[in-house]
Amino acid sequence: MTTSATSRLEALSLAELSARPGAKWSFYPEGVVPCWIAEMDFPIAEPIKTAIKAQVDSDDLGYLLPTGLPGLREAVAERLATRYDFKVEADDVALLGTTGTGLNLSVRAFSEPGDEVLLLTPLYPPFRVAVETSGRVPVEVELTNGADGYSIDFEALERAVTDKTAMLMICNPHNPVGRVFTVEELTGLADFAQKHDLTLVSDDLHSDLLFDGRHVPLASLDHPMAQRTVTLYGPTKAFNLPGLKISFAISKDHDMLERMNAAGAGLASPPNILAQAATLAAYQHGGAWLTEVVAYLRGNRDHLLERVAADMPKVKVHKPAATYLAWLDLRAFDLGDDVAATLVERAKVGLNNGATFGAGGQGFVRFNFATKRVILDEALDRLERALV
Repeated sequence: MTTSATSRLEALSLAELSARPGAKWSFYPEGVVPCWIAEMDFPIAEPIKTAIKAQVDSDDLGYLLPTGLPGLREAVAERLATRYDFKVEADDVALLGTTGTGLNLSVRAFSEPGDEVLLLTPLYPPFRVAVETSGRVPVEVELTNGADGYSIDFEALERAVTDKTAMLMICNPHNPVGRVFTVEELTGLADFAQKHDLTLVSDDLHSDLLFDGRHVPLASLDHPMAQRTVTLYGPTKAFNLPGLKISFAISKDHDMLERMNAAGAGLASPPNILAQAATLAAYQHGGAWLTEVVAYLRGNRDHLLERVAADMPKVKVHKPAATYLAWLDLRAFDLGDDVAATLVERAKVGLNNGATFGAGGQGFVRFNFATKRVILDEALDRLERALV
């Protein structure tokens, strides 16, 4: 009988988790509860483990064709159609080593050195890194932080456009604020990009971790910009496989995919055979595991929000509709420029410093709540004691 994902998580001790050699549990000194890097503490789904073992047992760890493991791209296309009504063909799917690779290749493929790339901040830092390391100029357009959550400031976007603006890159669901953009917002972004002749790149990596609302890929809209959009998607967040390094670039314009491939020639490697086998198993047989995990994460999200409201009323946080990341506003406290470093010292909790997420991030921290409930409570207890 297969043990449930949540019961396997609850059975893990803090000592067992702390012994893991990965970045999440080894970066901070002993005694610090790590709630930072975006990976979960859930044990891997059994179908994925079985697929990896079967691949190893077959004595085949060789090279694959550029089209990947048979059936993998078809499984991606089927998943997008079934979950998001995003209808693509297998040939519209290109394999990538990581989503970060996709960000870098897209900047190099669709802009020139010195061009400007629009980013909606606060935003996952690798977006800015991809722009800067490519010799392009990141232009940060801050999301509006209102009473009911974050929203896109379309007037600020218009003011940010110059004759050097080449691209708009978005994250949907948005990391770190947890917004799932509406059809109206996405249509507005598509209209804006079309008006200014921009290429669109949408990182949809967290779309399978949805609590509220409906995820709509921008490229699924009935809009001319659907043909000028590259969607980045993959299993690593939803199925907790970040170390396997696999992602996908999706576009109905195959010239866009070819340009990305050319931009990475000799530098970007495709995902290995174990990553591909794991992904195929996740997409074909991991649905029950993911449903259970998302339900547990939703409970953790709601528990965190209740704890913050009851015990830390000076801390502000909007309810994330997706991801397992909470974006905590700690500007009411005197915690210095590096808020996360201060909280490591005072609370022994490891968080991401909001300032690294760009405009609108100073005074915030990103809190990863994808852990067992007792550890979540321990981290919240420590923050409560420190934020007095």
